[in-house]
Amino acid sequence: MADFGIHALVWETVWTPDAIKRAMAQTAETGFGMIEVVIFDPSEARADLTAKALADNGLSGVVGMALNANADISSADPAIADAGETLISDALAATRDMGLTKLGGVTHSAMQRYLSACDSDAPKRIRDTYGRLAERARQLGVQLGVEAVNRYESNVVNTVEDAASIVREVDPAALFAHIDTYHMNIEEHDVSDAIRRNIDVIGHVHIGESHRGYLGSGSVDFAQTFRALAAANYDGPIVFEAFSPGILNADVSDALAAWTTHWSDSSSLAKNALVFMQGQHAAAEKSLVNRSVLARRTAI
Repeated sequence: MADFGIHALVWETVWTPDAIKRAMAQTAETGFGMIEVVIFDPSEARADLTAKALADNGLSGVVGMALNANADISSADPAIADAGETLISDALAATRDMGLTKLGGVTHSAMQRYLSACDSDAPKRIRDTYGRLAERARQLGVQLGVEAVNRYESNVVNTVEDAASIVREVDPAALFAHIDTYHMNIEEHDVSDAIRRNIDVIGHVHIGESHRGYLGSGSVDFAQTFRALAAANYDGPIVFEAFSPGILNADVSDALAAWTTHWSDSSSLAKNALVFMQGQHAAAEKSLVNRSVLARRTAI
């Protein structure tokens, strides 16, 4: 069975000692068994405190990150590209130091609105960089994720297939495709098919609503996602993700274009999300059993 987790930005923006304690305690109290820690600056990741708080609260974890305009491995500017590679490399080390083994997120480009398509040399630059980062990840015992995000947050990796192709071409043992229902709802022709065709390299799943609020109150068809994951026997992390300017500071809220307050009660949102995901998972498993029974009866 997959592990259900919650994104740290549901609780906190900063990662101070007090915020770490609060986020971990609230995650455990709500009933989640996993938290996704966010690294903005690896030098402020507080790996030792994070590892201790995870252990104290009986939680497992994964880590997320995103590149920015000054640190972007897709950039044609060597200084910016090098800064992006260094940021990821340092985040991999911080992930290791937290005692965790997965670092996902927007690692292929800056998470921002690009005004044109990527240049023709960008795909090769990115793959070459991922090759070096894959070796770094192997040395640290950490896997690095490639998250597919919508066209307004990247001009490089927008579909599950985009992410999966990088993983397969570079190093499927050290890299994984990171998928997100919020982005798939925008970019995929067929979510179920995208999952089915690429399940061999999918290593992390974000569950987010179309407006980044309460699950089930927007336009995402979660049933098809959970059925596709169940049919593929996916057993990796499944993390609820939501953003609100009522919780985030202005810089992060602006970076995520989270300008509308769809929710302000983190605890209520989190409890609803866990019940919702458990229900979707159970329904998907039941559907598989029913189809199996029907198939056997038909064959008799």
